[in-house]
Amino acid sequence: MTHIRYRSFTTFSIYADFLALNLSHWATYIYGAGYYGSHTDLITYVILTNVCWPLAACATGLYSITGITDLKRMMGAVVRAVFGLVILQLLFIRNTGAGYLPAFILWDSLYFSILLGCGRLVAHIVVRLKQQHDLFKQNIVIIGNDEFATEVARNLKENDTSYVVKGLFSNGLLKHTRDYPVLGRITDCISYAINHSVSEIYSTISPKENKDIRLIAETAEKHFIRFRFIPDLRRYLPRDAHIEDYIDEAMPVVSLRTEPLASLSGRIIKRTFDIVFSTLVIVFLLSWLVPLIGILIKLTSPGPVFFRQIRTGKHNKPFYCYKFRSLKINDAADIRQVTRNDDRYTPIGKFLRKTNLDELPQFFNVLLGQMSVVGARPHMLKHTEDFSRLHPEYMVRHFIKPGVTGWAQVNGYRGEITAEEQLVKRVEHDLWYLQNWSLWLDLRIICRTATSMFGNCENAY
Repeated sequence: MTHIRYRSFTTFSIYADFLALNLSHWATYIYGAGYYGSHTDLITYVILTNVCWPLAACATGLYSITGITDLKRMMGAVVRAVFGLVILQLLFIRNTGAGYLPAFILWDSLYFSILLGCGRLVAHIVVRLKQQHDLFKQNIVIIGNDEFATEVARNLKENDTSYVVKGLFSNGLLKHTRDYPVLGRITDCISYAINHSVSEIYSTISPKENKDIRLIAETAEKHFIRFRFIPDLRRYLPRDAHIEDYIDEAMPVVSLRTEPLASLSGRIIKRTFDIVFSTLVIVFLLSWLVPLIGILIKLTSPGPVFFRQIRTGKHNKPFYCYKFRSLKINDAADIRQVTRNDDRYTPIGKFLRKTNLDELPQFFNVLLGQMSVVGARPHMLKHTEDFSRLHPEYMVRHFIKPGVTGWAQVNGYRGEITAEEQLVKRVEHDLWYLQNWSLWLDLRIICRTATSMFGNCENAY
């Protein structure tokens, strides 16, 4: 079985290795042997090692999934990968005549080996703790009416010790066993999952076999419980389904959608970017812009500089969202959307909203971990309640943190929602982002947001 949860460590290791590689260059230049070549040669050397490292790492199997739990194999791959990189470095020096001393290469390789080995050791310890400690274990339940469901439970338990199979739900066809008790009928599954902190539900029954399955899947996602099918693919394949993994060759695991941010590495990368980016915005932009806009708001209308409103966050948890106040003080702020020619605008309020400047204080929400730089825009609690009734997949957008900007916004789906089609398009774009997230996509959305701030967006008001 290719372990779903161990893949995150592999992806994270790739980023960490490049960081370690360049830190070793810096440490060698500052603290190691002296460097007597030109700066051009040094830059070329850094670029070459960054290009050659993934080749050496992949050739030695450093990024194999099973290597994470096999410490001996993992450290052996580290040694082989660094040795391969050293060979490439020596070839570079021989062919270019760059002014490096052999000691420079040795110190560079030593620093890199130490950083690389420590990183792998930490990853190994984290995996072991995850396997052994109850804090990292996840409760799951199985839905099924035949022995295939029991076989699924057994395979999950044997192949991933972070899973705790609480039991099975069946319409009376499965027998109760000590290891895998039958907890009730299929319709009892959701209430049990909500009350017993179940994080995932696996079903061996298709919606065609039991009409309750589709409703259970939709309800599960509304309560942030991931629902996964383990179907016979010869019989059906849901339109939006995604083959996520294999318990073994005969048991494909089908998820309702791809989720790059469900992995630990994805969440770490996104959170690190959020902290760095929001800190830069706060220090270099908001440090002087907040007093300036604050003075303008105070001079043009009575009331506070900031507007604070409870909005829906990740996993439907409410939080206080901050904005520059763009409307006059009014009693309908928490229930009424802003319209094109709203009579509540302050003298500079329309300009703030059209340019998105009113959203800038939300970078404090990002730094606090309540929001992300990019994500689905957070809505008022009343609108979340209303929209969740209108669109069956609306709550899925809350699997991730809300964003200061988002894929829907840069594609023109922003502002007031007056028709169901507008809601459908916005949710469609938010779910596309959830399923296709990458750091490069975030950077692309940020760039498009920046260039559109003073553009002519029809829905910017």
